[in-house]
Amino acid sequence: MTEDDIRVRRINAALAGHRGEASRARDLLVDPDATTRRIALGALERLKGLTAGELRVALDDSNVSVRRRAVEIAAQRPEVKIDSYLQDPDASVADMAAFSLGEREEIAAVNELAKMASEHLDDLCRESAVAALGALAATEGADRPAILICLLNAMSDRAQIRRRAVLGLFQFEEPEAQQAVEAALIDKDRQVRAVASELLGVVSD
Repeated sequence: MTEDDIRVRRINAALAGHRGEASRARDLLVDPDATTRRIALGALERLKGLTAGELRVALDDSNVSVRRRAVEIAAQRPEVKIDSYLQDPDASVADMAAFSLGEREEIAAVNELAKMASEHLDDLCRESAVAALGALAATEGADRPAILICLLNAMSDRAQIRRRAVLGLFQFEEPEAQQAVEAALIDKDRQVRAVASELLGVVSD
């Protein structure tokens, strides 16, 4: 298999999604080249021809980029479970899983997202989990007390995570949430202060 062969297959996979060639895209889902598989996956989804079974296979692909693309697509495919990918060994896949679960308003994932928000070693994963929990706070049936506790704890994390937490906490009427948002007005990070001041409608430095 030459570099030219690989390049041609990647181009064919991309073109399939624009030419309505679902069968070609499907054939390339099992290509030995991971990039071709990833492109074919997106092409088939673009054509609305990707089955739940095919998406599940892609979610378990050995290649990180294919798994990440599959988890991203799953944001619009609630029939395919993805909560287990919060524990994916690759942080970029876990991060995308948190994002997709938030997009899906997956209230059943609150506990796992809270665990990621408090325990994951990767900053981006914790940030995405906090953002997802903030989105779920407004979703009917979500465990708001658990979300509130997690968001309050996130206020002691890194600045970008505190910014996400402030946005989520603003949706709560509980005194501790309001106090945390007000306290963010004097946060040591300028952007955290800016978010809080905008939400509260006050002038900040």
